[in-house]
Formats: sequence, C-alpha cells, structure tokens
Amino acid sequence: MNIQQAIQIAVEGTDLEQDQAADAMREIMTGEATPAQFGAFLTAMRMKGETPYEIAGMASIMREVSLHIDTDVDMIDTCGTGGSGLDWFNISTASAFVVAGADVPVAKHGNRAMSGSTGSADVLETLGVDITLGPEGVKNCFTESGVGFMFAQAFHPAMKFAGPLRPQLGIRTIFNFLGPLTNPAGVERQVIGVSDAVFAEKIAKTLEILGTQYAFVVNAESGADEVDVEGHTLLYQVNSDGVKRRRTRPADFGLPEGKRNHLVAESIEHSAQIIKDMFAGAGAGHNPPVAPETSRRNVVVLNSATALMAAGKAAAFQEAAVMAQDSIDSGAAQAKLNSLIKISQAQS
Repeated sequence: MNIQQAIQIAVEGTDLEQDQAADAMREIMTGEATPAQFGAFLTAMRMKGETPYEIAGMASIMREVSLHIDTDVDMIDTCGTGGSGLDWFNISTASAFVVAGADVPVAKHGNRAMSGSTGSADVLETLGVDITLGPEGVKNCFTESGVGFMFAQAFHPAMKFAGPLRPQLGIRTIFNFLGPLTNPAGVERQVIGVSDAVFAEKIAKTLEILGTQYAFVVNAESGADEVDVEGHTLLYQVNSDGVKRRRTRPADFGLPEGKRNHLVAESIEHSAQIIKDMFAGAGAGHNPPVAPETSRRNVVVLNSATALMAAGKAAAFQEAAVMAQDSIDSGAAQAKLNSLIKISQAQS
C-alpha cells in the first residue's frame, strides 16, 4: 500500500493494518513521500487516533532504517517521551547510572530537549559525556563501562526526511512517541515515561505487539512522564502475561512523599549539578523528607527501582528501591558516570 492510499483510509476514520502503517512509514523514512503527503498522513492519523498496531508498524520501520548496535547482552533503557511541560531535572538520565551501578547494563537512547528544560543529550553533554559517538564507539562504552548513550540524531539518519517538516505542522504527531520505541541496541527491557495518559496505555499495548520482554510505561497523575515523588503514578506492566495496570505512590517503594516543585531545574547546567550533588551524597542520611535534596534523590530512586524491576533484578518495589539507594550511597552510580565520561571521550 502506498502513502496516498493510507491517507485515504485514515481520513475516512478507518484504522490501518500494521503492515499498511509500516508501508506508509517506509515511504516517509526513505524520502519517497512528498512534504504534502507527510503532513496529510500524520494529520489524518492524529485526527483519527493512532492505534497500537499502527504505532507498532511505524516503529518497526523506524527501527529497520536506524543504525544498529549488536550486543549479546540483556540491556535496559530508561527514557521518556517528554511533552509534560514540566521543567524538571533529567531524572531518566540520573536513573540510568543508578541502574548501571546496580550491575544492570544500560543502553540509553535520547535526544536534546523538545520540551522542558533538558533532554538527556543536553545534560550528558554538560556532564562531560561525548554524545556524538557512532555505533562502534557506543558499543565500546557498553563493553567497558556497562552503560552507553545513543544520540537519536546520530542513530536515526532517516529522520532527515521528517525532522524539518514536523515543526511546520505545529501539532502533536505520532513522532512524539516513536523515539522510546526505536532503541538502536534493540533493548527488550524498558521504562518509558509518557506524559499523555491516553497514549500511555497505547504505548504499553504497542510494546506488547512488538514482543517486549519486560517494560513499564509510566504516567503520573501530575502529567509527568516519570514515577512521581508526590501523589499517584500509573504503571503499565508489560511482559509475557500481557499488559497490567496499577497505581503506585512513593509509600509502595518504602519512601515518603516529596514535593514536585523541588524537581525543577532552571537550566541544563542546574540539571547536571543536581545529578552531581546527588551522586556526591545530597539527599542522603537524615535530611527532612520534604527537603529539596531528598525529593530529588527519592524521585531518582523511584524511577531506578522501576527499571530494576523491569530488568528482573528485584521481585518487589521496596527491594528494588533499596538496591537503587545502595547504588547511590556506595558510589557505584557516580563511578558509572565517571566511567562513561572517560571512555566516551577516549573514543573521540
């Protein structure tokens, strides 16, 4: 099916089959689709409402045309779709090092900020990581440090056909959600934060269709694409048993409630400094539960614990939270960050 036929089906409000969505996406990713067809297809899909099978079809093509890293290691990714409008420090990036410090290999995939103050690429670059590495360099980082970063702009060259056109549409499209589904290392374990409550469930079902081994899709009642330190968070658990939904709050992890306003970062540099301070011990010990440093540390523990569950490292959230705290307190998380900085720079 060509993209013109796909547009015709979508504008009539009819859902595409998975392979039909894949065919249309292939034309976009190879530059065969014209700008008008690109805009019409994405707009029609948005108005109709994208289905998990359509998302899976499009993600499969984006995976196919990306650069790849082949490893025989069971790795995990921690990332979010963004779009929450919350200027929080980069929690998923801090969590990546905490998880790696707990002896779980991490293949971090990310980009610069599309919304909010910092994307993972922004904060890692500020911390001293060389984010420009290609597949061989990142693979060396995995091998030597157990954690690596794949910069989306470097690993998805086919996005050159779509990237310049997306801002011209001025609307949310499916591309806002495809990034976390297209990790170049082919991870089968993930924590994906989704700020849109409706799409969180769709992404969970998409992961099931794509055969993900174990994942959590996270959507906080605040609209955050993180496990929140205050109030409830919806978790969609995806594994061989299907998709299960549950509500959590910090107490389920053995942690006190914190304050969301403590998570705000005023700049990329501030976000990086929060992570540095945390790994250096800020927020540990006997600080008041509502101290800014405690809220920041605990939100990272919450998200790291969720990833450790997806990695099969722990059987319960409280157990996983203890592991995450130990990774920070022992200096293991800091060591993983230092290692990635050193090894990535050596690849340049």
